[in-house]
Amino acid sequence: MTRIAARLDAVVRWYARTIYGRVEGTGTVPFYCDPTKVGPFAVTRGALAAGNEDAVFRVVVALAMYQSRRDVDIMAIQRTMPRRAAEAITSPYRLRLLVERSRCEHVTDAQVFDAACDVRRDFAAGRATCAHRPRTACHVKAATLAIGRMGDMGMIPTSAWLHVRPHGGFNALLARVAAAAPSPAVAADVMVGELSQIRKIGTKLATMIVSALATPALAPGLAPWFPLLDANHLVVVDANVARAIDALRPRGPRTYAAYAGWLRKHARDVDLAAVRKDWPRTSPRLVQQALYWYRSRSNRAAVGDACATKAPCTDCIASICPF
Repeated sequence: MTRIAARLDAVVRWYARTIYGRVEGTGTVPFYCDPTKVGPFAVTRGALAAGNEDAVFRVVVALAMYQSRRDVDIMAIQRTMPRRAAEAITSPYRLRLLVERSRCEHVTDAQVFDAACDVRRDFAAGRATCAHRPRTACHVKAATLAIGRMGDMGMIPTSAWLHVRPHGGFNALLARVAAAAPSPAVAADVMVGELSQIRKIGTKLATMIVSALATPALAPGLAPWFPLLDANHLVVVDANVARAIDALRPRGPRTYAAYAGWLRKHARDVDLAAVRKDWPRTSPRLVQQALYWYRSRSNRAAVGDACATKAPCTDCIASICPF
């Protein structure tokens, strides 16, 4: 085993011992299915397991909100949002009605909406506005105010609906992508490309969403896009993962693709099945999740990690341990 593989293996074993099965994974409820964490954004486990269209749409919109702020801050927004306002953001049926009733020419199709809608918050006036119809009420402005962040956040639900409407919904898009791809892994890559076209959802968020729905080990029994899609090879690169890779690989290009490619290459040297019998032999996504947890000071402190309150242990990987 190489030096890098040995360090990744140690991180994975820490994750299996400390986080997996306790905070996430087997025997736990994903945060996006837990109403105590995300309130009315929570997806019913039975509906998600069955791949219900409404459940999948809700997961896509809910996870797309996790950007530019700490996870706990986003959860607080979701948990405290009135149910009626949350339904207008997460229900494809409700969004269809809102789009059909809209008086704005910018919600005719995805391309027009993504290019022309400029809804934004007017912080001084305490309202949402836009350049096209500044004084006209609309569901995009209502979503922006409900989310309480910059205008782009309020555009995500409508953009998502307009992008999947021509395909007949996410399940129809899934069937088309899976049928056209030569393998489930390639199908996962194609689906990342499809989702990344939604307003404010780039490669990182699209990868996170697809992997949540197509990596069984992350949420056993609640990955409805697997096995049509297999996202085990996907890697989500956030700041924690990037910093960990920089410590393990002092030199190299600092681009999203470079980080993801480096981790995919070295993660395949880690035998996950030797750590847990219910894990696949290889899964860069699972290794990345372990690395994310290992490097995240706030998340480790939040779950009562001993390193957060005691002297550093002797077997820490000092270069990447946040303590």
